[in-house]
Formats: sequence, structure tokens, C-alpha cells
Amino acid sequence: MARVIGLDHVSILVSDAEASLHFYQGLLGLSVLERPDLGFPGYWLDLFNGQSLHIMQLPNPSSGSERPEHGGRDFHFALRVDSIVDYETHLQQHGLTYTRSRSGRKALFIKDLDDNAFELFEVSSSV
Repeated sequence: MARVIGLDHVSILVSDAEASLHFYQGLLGLSVLERPDLGFPGYWLDLFNGQSLHIMQLPNPSSGSERPEHGGRDFHFALRVDSIVDYETHLQQHGLTYTRSRSGRKALFIKDLDDNAFELFEVSSSV
């Protein structure tokens, strides 16, 4: 029987692909992957291990809807990181808003330029 073997990519809708590219590259240091011409602006960013983040400049059907302040209570994706401290320092230095995980885990929730929530979750090096 066929089975799931992993996560390939996460897609987000944005209003300005270029600005979103700079946001994610500036915060996370992600490299741009080759992307075919799909008829709309966007980027594919390398999340390593064959996984990627797809930025798509398309109309967002959720635009204008009220979103929770804490990203953990909203649609979000989570990225494993080796240290949350450096990211928290970077966010503070650049005046970017974030919330800490309410579960007690070493995790931060950030919203991008289009209110897309994502989590940075610290895992030990033994993972």
C-alpha cells in the first residue's frame, strides 16, 4: 500500500512576491530554487532536505478576515531550527513582532508581510 514519506513544500499567498522574498531571505537566509513559469509571480525557497517554501503572488481569499494575534492559533507552518535565541535577537533588532509559544516549548510565532503565520521551533541537535 502507498504511504506518506514526508513533506515536500508549503505554499503561501502574498500580495508582493518580491517583498516577501526579501522578508524570508532576510530573516531565514533561504536560497532561491529554480521555478518554472507558472503564469504568476512567485519564488520557491529551499528549506533543505528536499523541502521548500512556495511564495505565490495571487489573490488571497482570506484577505480582510480577522486573524488571531498569536500565530499558534492561526493557519501556520513550522520550521525546525537549531537555536531560537539568535532568531529572537534578529527579530528584536529589526523591530519585527513575534509571540512566544504558549506551550512552554522553545518556539516563536511570526507573521509575514501578508499576515501569514509561521513558527520557528528549536529542536536539539540529536534530532
